[in-house]
Amino acid sequence: MLIDDERDFTELTSTLFGFHGLQVDTFNEPADVDAAAQKTHYDLIVTDLMLPEINGFEIIAKLRRSDNYRNTPMIALSAKVLLDDERKFLLQNKVHFITKPFEPHALVDQVSHMLNGS
Repeated sequence: MLIDDERDFTELTSTLFGFHGLQVDTFNEPADVDAAAQKTHYDLIVTDLMLPEINGFEIIAKLRRSDNYRNTPMIALSAKVLLDDERKFLLQNKVHFITKPFEPHALVDQVSHMLNGS
């Protein structure tokens, strides 16, 4: 699952993942995430933190409360400099953080690493 309000980003990232044999469902509307997560179990969640209406922190918190996503690997993306409380939240929720901008293949490598459990 890839969540980002920038359509160009989700389209390009989805294509890149596909080139590496990874299947991804993209969401540009944070409000659509909850229903999709209940309907389909995702092996990994990648979310931007700065989203309209429902931010990435809220998405992570809600998913972590669910038995289905309590231990699912997660990656948070943001160009924002994190506050101490935000860093602590990500650490407590076992969410890997990648600062934007980043090398696209670095994200693919991190996703592959997390999916393979190594």
